[in-house]
Amino acid sequence: MKIALITVATLLCGQAFAQDASTSTTKIANPAATSSAPAAEASITTKAPATESPWHLTLGSENYNYEGDNRKSESGPIISYNFVGARYAPSKLWELELRQQFQITSSRNGLGGRDAILHRNSSTAMAETVLRAALKPTGWLGSSAALLDLRYYAPTDQVAQENKELGRLRFDTYLEWTITPKFTMAGYVSPRVLFNSQNNPNKAVGSDAEYYQVKAAPYFIYTMNDHIMPYYAYTVSERSSQAQRGNWEPDMANMGSHEVGLNMYYGAFYINPALISDTSLENGSGSILSGDSRAFSYDNLSYNLNVYAVF
Repeated sequence: MKIALITVATLLCGQAFAQDASTSTTKIANPAATSSAPAAEASITTKAPATESPWHLTLGSENYNYEGDNRKSESGPIISYNFVGARYAPSKLWELELRQQFQITSSRNGLGGRDAILHRNSSTAMAETVLRAALKPTGWLGSSAALLDLRYYAPTDQVAQENKELGRLRFDTYLEWTITPKFTMAGYVSPRVLFNSQNNPNKAVGSDAEYYQVKAAPYFIYTMNDHIMPYYAYTVSERSSQAQRGNWEPDMANMGSHEVGLNMYYGAFYINPALISDTSLENGSGSILSGDSRAFSYDNLSYNLNVYAVF
């Protein structure tokens, strides 16, 4: 049971960069509305097969579609963000991993943000190369499971090269506490930064970091059995383009995202369907209890299906 729960930690926190790119045409109309992404994220760590070898093959596919896009046209684009990785895990305490990511879209119509550039010439495109290091301390802050996850996204995709970027750095901290044999509560914090070079074509930004982003979320997990665990999460996502100049105002994203989903474990596979509703924190639309609530409204709802495996 504990293995299944700790896997939630290592699969946490949002699709790497895909939804941050704001594929939805609905979201492009509002630059502050960038998705906070689902709880599952590309890091199958502790659900590895029982084997003496420290080397593992990791696979992942994160797929999502926006209801707002579906209502604007016959069918909005489905984005599939995938990776193939090699993991070295000599112990249960730490591991290293190298991943190559690639992205597929069902349609190039209606794409926005980085997705529009990435798929300018093809529905399939190579994405970033990721270097990852993870530490899983035991009993940290009284937790029943913990994960410290550091990643560097190398600027290997077309968008990063055109923008003369120097890559992105991300550091995830996840802790969970077992309240009862059935209920688990977890906390998650993820600061992220994108770096530019002096050759950045946006001269107003120059070599400063293009943005700083912080995501934070409480998670509530219910264990039905060893294979199925429904959950609810509320993720706050703040992104600032001026933080490097001392102004931390979230001028690029000020979001609160409701998420309901299932964690399902079958052998080497982890499957995570989820519904996510992105709402603005600048008004009362994000509160479930508010009369002005827009939580789980069609115009801010996304459908997500994530599948991961480790061999």
